[in-house]
Amino acid sequence: KREAAEKLLQKFEAQNFPAYLRGLCESMQDKRLHERARHLAGIQLKNCIVARSEQRREALEKRWLMLEPQVRSSIKMQLLHTLNLPEKPLWNISAQVVAKIARIEIPRDLWSALVPQIVNVISEKKTTDTLKEACLTALGFVCEECPDNLQQYSNKILNAIATGMSKDQQNSDIKLAATRALALSLRMAKKNFNVPQERSLIMDMIFASAKSQNEKVRHAAMECLVEVAKSYYIYLGAFMKPIYELTSHAIKEQPEEIAMQAIEFWCTVSEVELEIQDDNFDIEQKGRGPKKQMFGFVKTAAPRLCQLLLVCLTKQNEDPEDETWNAAQAAAMCLILMAQNIGDAVVPLVLPFIKQNIRDKNWRLREASTLAFACILDGPSKEELQKLVVQAFSVILGHMEDSQPQVKDTAAWCVGKICEELPTAINAEILPRLMVALRNGLNENPKIAGHVCWAIHNLADEVKVQGNTSALSKYFMGIVQELLKTSLRHNIELQNHAFEAINAMIRNAAPDTNPIIAKLVPELLGRLRKALELGSNQLSPNEAALVSNAQSQLCGALSYAVEKTKNESRNFMNPMMEFMIAVLRQPHTEAHEEALLAISTVARCTEKDFVNYMDHVRPFVIRHLKDTQSYRTCGIATGLVGDIARALEVKLAPYSKEIVEELLRNLQNAEVDRSVKPRILECLGDIALAIGGHFEHYLKWVMKLLEDAAGVQFRGPRDEDTIEYLNTLRESVLESYISILQGLTDDGKEALFLGYVEKLLQFLNIISQDPDTEVNVTRAACAMIGDLARNLGDKHPKLKEILLSAPAFKKILNDGQSGNSESMRQAQYATSELRKLQAMP
Repeated sequence: KREAAEKLLQKFEAQNFPAYLRGLCESMQDKRLHERARHLAGIQLKNCIVARSEQRREALEKRWLMLEPQVRSSIKMQLLHTLNLPEKPLWNISAQVVAKIARIEIPRDLWSALVPQIVNVISEKKTTDTLKEACLTALGFVCEECPDNLQQYSNKILNAIATGMSKDQQNSDIKLAATRALALSLRMAKKNFNVPQERSLIMDMIFASAKSQNEKVRHAAMECLVEVAKSYYIYLGAFMKPIYELTSHAIKEQPEEIAMQAIEFWCTVSEVELEIQDDNFDIEQKGRGPKKQMFGFVKTAAPRLCQLLLVCLTKQNEDPEDETWNAAQAAAMCLILMAQNIGDAVVPLVLPFIKQNIRDKNWRLREASTLAFACILDGPSKEELQKLVVQAFSVILGHMEDSQPQVKDTAAWCVGKICEELPTAINAEILPRLMVALRNGLNENPKIAGHVCWAIHNLADEVKVQGNTSALSKYFMGIVQELLKTSLRHNIELQNHAFEAINAMIRNAAPDTNPIIAKLVPELLGRLRKALELGSNQLSPNEAALVSNAQSQLCGALSYAVEKTKNESRNFMNPMMEFMIAVLRQPHTEAHEEALLAISTVARCTEKDFVNYMDHVRPFVIRHLKDTQSYRTCGIATGLVGDIARALEVKLAPYSKEIVEELLRNLQNAEVDRSVKPRILECLGDIALAIGGHFEHYLKWVMKLLEDAAGVQFRGPRDEDTIEYLNTLRESVLESYISILQGLTDDGKEALFLGYVEKLLQFLNIISQDPDTEVNVTRAACAMIGDLARNLGDKHPKLKEILLSAPAFKKILNDGQSGNSESMRQAQYATSELRKLQAMP
């Protein structure tokens, strides 16, 4: 019945979207319907406006904006009427939908009346308490969605919120809604917060709410303080004394939820200060601009705050299976951030607690001191911690056999942290005991066993290979076999942890373990065969998920094992490819990514012999290149094509037409996730380099798309993600240009490139002028200049003169010389080629 109803609704939505929206609004207001049905109508309405995925959200926004203005106005009016309903779940979902529509319309100046309208309703004396609460809730949601588009209303918004938070307001629900609205509107109130008098008024409102008799209001006030720390760190100094008093009182005396929010404030301050330290380090490295000011609030508060946090560590959940976030976990997170922030200064604050309690009869104190030890391992200098770890390691290993599960669990996590942060403390005396403890720990409950897997993973990553062997070589087979056994337990999360550890062991193994890893390959193939056989049976959803995950993880482990033992595993390439194709035939797409990655490994190992598998692999490559909705899989398939191109070289030519057409289609498809586009560009370069002169057939279309990609710009200020993406895209464009020119030159067809040089030179000029150009782009630009000079310098009438005299290219080469070792190498190569070009008559 439910399926039929959903299909009917979907049909109605597709056939008449405006009527569908009106129907949902009417259902929300229809008192004859059950409240649950009315609430579901609101959820359906929200799902018509917003979605989690960016692509889906953009599509929904476009659909909304395509509605006739009168239709949109009608829906909005009905939603605002719904705020007057007495049932809180109904007006709450309506407030959310109003905010989501505001997010679309307010930046486009399509709903400028919304905020004044809501503020007026809140301010009117005759407004009922329920409607006032609903409007304050909606106002908060709107401020959260559109913080940068409401500056002109900030005074009115804050005044409306202040009426709800005032001492005269007797209704605790209104006071709570107003305090929550303030937390959501603080980002919007920048101009108010920049004025000292207004800043003080806002903080006084927060402090008053933090002392409210109502527990929920006090919690919301702490949320306000967290937002202040996040958005207005530079102004905290004047308020730190009352803030410390409020937060310390909350941590010591108030209910756990409020205490956790107070701890969150200090976590946020630590995160902001860590970010400032990172930014200042980058500024110092790049020699750009003044450093940001850091006030060291955490360091100042640490002596007293640390003691409060240590007490919180002893407030663990009674039930070891209860993973609800609590004050002890919040305090541990805060302690971790504090250690990263203040470094060595945290050690004397925590060490007495550890020494006093790590062997205590009370399990809570044993667990808390072990946890405290683990929390301070990242931050202080290694020299400061080395002696402590050596002294405490035996005790912590002993705790892995403690009678109390919580102590065991924390000890296993602590061992993992030591393996990650201080592997040098694991000396020849400790290692045998550690390996026994780890093997035994894999038999514990899934949570503890998961921590043990993580510890093995970290240890494998950190132990260095010395010559032909490493300290882990003699334990390799025993540990891997135990991990394989652990992977068979019916727990997907533990299965993942076990295979991550197996992969780390294989990836970091010393050469003397290669014969063992080679013997592991047929065992892994056998396990994959069984998993495929199980996958063909009728299974419950949980069993099917476990089997599909096993297939995925086994593909990954095989990939690492075969890559590590390329020569020894050559005889297993045929069965491995047979199983990978079988996995790709399975309906469970989770395993497809790992199967494609494993095929990439086979391509790298077999090189030109991979042509024997092309007829079998090609249909699956094309299928996953077409599957642009699964952008990760599409990206992996694109990477596989690049690996195949490098393996087959010119032997790829007979298969290239269909593949190149699909790649070009994806490059032009606006629906393809932007993270895939740079991979496609690099892949086209790989194909060009592989097939050489045969690439002439695709040159015109590929070069046009490269020129389009080279011209990508972003309006307005750039954030870190935009800068990173632009640099990644530009590096990929240059790498593709380099490969295409090299491929054509190898077959004596470099003259075909001449028609595209002018646009390429413009692109290099843009790169030289961009202050956000990163070193990898500079490296590729230097290589491009060198290749142009070497292969085309004497064939283009103006190219020689431009390459030798243009300031843009001199700047690129200078930047390359001052970059990393690879950019320096490419700059030297380009300089050498330019000298040769200059010497030509």
